[in-house]
Amino acid sequence: MQVVGAFACSHAALFVTRREAAPATQCVRIYGAFARMGQLIRELRPDALVIVGTDHGRIYPLSGMPQYLIGVSEQAVGIGDAGLPKETLPLHQGFARSILEGVLEEGVDMAFSEAMSIDHSFLTPLLLALPELDIPIVPIVQNCNVPPLPSLERAYQVGRILARTLTRGPEGRVVVIGTGGLSHWVGSDEFRAFMSGPAGSRLARQTQFPLQLPDTGEVNEEFDRNFIEIICQGKAQEFIRNWNTHRIGEVAGNGAQEVRNWLLLAGLTADAPATLLDYAAVKPWLTGVAVVEFVIPEPIRPAGRA
Repeated sequence: MQVVGAFACSHAALFVTRREAAPATQCVRIYGAFARMGQLIRELRPDALVIVGTDHGRIYPLSGMPQYLIGVSEQAVGIGDAGLPKETLPLHQGFARSILEGVLEEGVDMAFSEAMSIDHSFLTPLLLALPELDIPIVPIVQNCNVPPLPSLERAYQVGRILARTLTRGPEGRVVVIGTGGLSHWVGSDEFRAFMSGPAGSRLARQTQFPLQLPDTGEVNEEFDRNFIEIICQGKAQEFIRNWNTHRIGEVAGNGAQEVRNWLLLAGLTADAPATLLDYAAVKPWLTGVAVVEFVIPEPIRPAGRA
């Protein structure tokens, strides 16, 4: 496979369900950035989109939480969470099987699903960028939601391994997208404290802490812009050295743990610089929203192939 493009973006379902709640100028900019990403992807003519997203506990509950999982079924079924429509998307089984086998050989104990379901972390960006939903996907879930989480360095190194695996795979063109973040605080203080508890302490009490979203929310624009600048400059390792799970949660919210999906893309592209398509701190969407394109000088190709 040739990696012909790479992107990272935010993914909250509120981008779709609260269209009218955000300031018009922010809507124009953010929807324009996603549309631009879709246009760029179309121009790259991929055979598949490898999408690295997050599950929010609706598909993989506390009774069984994978750190990494890939879909290998014929289709990926959007569950219609958070007010989004239920959708069924084509899944590129050949590429998915190759990726699964390749990362296992390199020490990533990735789980797999033969009945793949996906939530809004996959569907929101696609609905805004490629609403036809006609390009087959390969969905990969990275746990960014339920502590303990993969370390920031692990996310980056999984990206390096994924890059090597892709270039050893079958012929084809792929675009890779990492979704999540940026700063946002999901749920009440009590909900966040409950979810940050140790493994084994939450399942029996989960119904006591329902997730409720406010009409508007805090966004740490300074964190977001600094993180975007680091990614765009190809300095992900600098962020990894200076930040950890606790600090991210304190400064940018539990939802910002999804920057792991951006760091995975930074690893996959070997710290290629990126171009910001746009950013806005959209408080009615509870999220700092950004879209970036990684600048790959030429396709990441299989070794020895022209």
